[in-house]
Amino acid sequence: MVKTIILSICIFLIPICTYPRIQIYSSDNITYELKAEFAVEIADSFVGIKEKGSNSGFNHPTFEMMMKNVGWYKGAPWCAYILKLIYSIAEIENTITGWSPSAYNKKNIVYTNGKLYKPIEPGDAGTLSYNKFKGNKSRYKGIGHAFIVKQHRGNAVVTIEGNTDSDSGREGDGVYEKIRPLNSNLHITRWNTK
Repeated sequence: MVKTIILSICIFLIPICTYPRIQIYSSDNITYELKAEFAVEIADSFVGIKEKGSNSGFNHPTFEMMMKNVGWYKGAPWCAYILKLIYSIAEIENTITGWSPSAYNKKNIVYTNGKLYKPIEPGDAGTLSYNKFKGNKSRYKGIGHAFIVKQHRGNAVVTIEGNTDSDSGREGDGVYEKIRPLNSNLHITRWNTK
């Protein structure tokens, strides 16, 4: 028995001792592209999390705690808060407040008002305008929903978004992967600050 335990420990330690020294890099040296890729992986891991109802909390206590850490509070719509959380974990600098119009980065526009300015990439921030908010001066471009872009696919984007539902509502019940057509109501920006 003791011989088996010692042999197991040695087998475990030998590979560790034979690896070359691993260099630890600071997040400042990681490219934006890697951070954006990581952001999409984080978003993917949240797909399937459900809300308790009426923006009152989540069926996943750790997720709820993380959302509270980025400013979400019970009763608040949370589509932009989840984007803020994803970017915070991936260490992508942003000024998203949890309010959906703040997810639109005016300094780095990718696609807006039906016009493509640069290639759409995974990790980009997306927002949607709604007619009910158009003309409301406090809502930039009538924005009422936010999400992260997972993939550009022809005339559409695959997204991961919170506070939506299977019918693409903006006051939904969980985190879903969606396909959204590129149209004048959809806006995509990037939070690459370099």
